[in-house]
Amino acid sequence: MDSLNASVLNGFPPIDEEKADALLAGELARDHHKLVVLDDDPTGTQTVHNVSVYTGWDMDSIRAGFAEDSRLFFVLTNSRAMTERQTAAVHREIVRTVAAVSRECGKPYLILSRSDSTLRGHYPLETEVLREELKAGGMPVDGEILVPFFREGGRFTINNVHYVLQGDALVPAAQTEFASDRTFGYVHSALPEYIEEKTNGVPRRGRDLRFAGQPALHGHRRRRGAAHGGAGLWQGLRQRSRRV
Repeated sequence: MDSLNASVLNGFPPIDEEKADALLAGELARDHHKLVVLDDDPTGTQTVHNVSVYTGWDMDSIRAGFAEDSRLFFVLTNSRAMTERQTAAVHREIVRTVAAVSRECGKPYLILSRSDSTLRGHYPLETEVLREELKAGGMPVDGEILVPFFREGGRFTINNVHYVLQGDALVPAAQTEFASDRTFGYVHSALPEYIEEKTNGVPRRGRDLRFAGQPALHGHRRRRGAAHGGAGLWQGLRQRSRRV
């Protein structure tokens, strides 16, 4: 798979930020969920501001997050440094604690899973645990959206292939040093193949996977659930589909 010249990014139409902000404001006005972002590494919070970051997930910490006027708060799990067993246990505990606080204060919630924009981390373990716990608590998850994007760090997905900006070249992620990670390594840059690789082929292209731009994804309204991203990971829609 070839690298691309970074100038290809100049060919995309500019984002209408005012329109995007207006759409976001409208959605926020209609939706009253508290957004709980689970961050698997401390670098993730470096690109946000004016939000609280909790380093614990005990009842008092989660209560404090729900009590804030802010619509969201971060919980730093640092789970990328944990074993699979440890991160599964932590995520189960967090979902149960968030659900308990939600019932206690009467506020609905959504859980978002933020992971690495170079495709490292406990994927799909963490999102599977979130799905299982949410379903057990009466919140079935319809699907999962994978958003491996980090503009400031030069991580982009073009035609379903994930790239890392290095100099003036967009290099397929699997050809970078990140893919050689001893714990979270991978060999595919194309997201369909990456997902099949990480899930041992559980979701299949054309059957279980949908991609932005396809009618099956456009117009599908979010109901309840979780989300997962890469520097913005949203696991909200998931059942048979894997987020892309």
